[in-house]
Amino acid sequence: MEQGISPLVKLLNQRKVVREYIDVECSVEQLVEIPKNAVKIPTAGFSRGIEILMSIDKKKLIEVAKIFGEEEYILKGRKPWISNSKAIYLILVNENAYHNRYKKKDKYKAVNSLDWDVPYWFLDAGAAMMNCMLLIEESNFSSGFMGLHNINRKDIHELFQIPHFYIIAGLITAGISDKDNRDIINKGIKKKLTHYESFSK
Repeated sequence: MEQGISPLVKLLNQRKVVREYIDVECSVEQLVEIPKNAVKIPTAGFSRGIEILMSIDKKKLIEVAKIFGEEEYILKGRKPWISNSKAIYLILVNENAYHNRYKKKDKYKAVNSLDWDVPYWFLDAGAAMMNCMLLIEESNFSSGFMGLHNINRKDIHELFQIPHFYIIAGLITAGISDKDNRDIINKGIKKKLTHYESFSK
């Protein structure tokens, strides 16, 4: 433990979203193990409605990059991102799994899953996403995240043969970034994100 800082705190402090990767040869053995650990999350009622689909197939990664419009991204002067990834992870949400679980006899006193003011399937998806990104960082790769709001989701479903009733919460990438990119400090406006005892500005 370095200077009393736990490995987890150190990992959290160094993690950031990276959307530019370089194309270098490297082993992806550690990346293949990530999904089975990333899904080790608490799910409402043990509904088990969160799944992860991983791909290291270069042809598929290039196709995903096309679907996400990477060419336009590069024309703006940015380096390749998805096409240079070593792996991608799709966070899949099976909302039906939650509703089916909360119809069981042992949940008769629980709030109906259709009435949740905050859907737990999205909370659980976020937990899996964070696990995935931290595990990527722990494996000495950079991680990135992108939602699917600006693309045709159907194309991704078809490419990976994902059943239509699954929601894809987002795409996580793993790749190698330039060392210089990892050392850039965000000097933007600082906003207070933590509060103690009561909300404060």
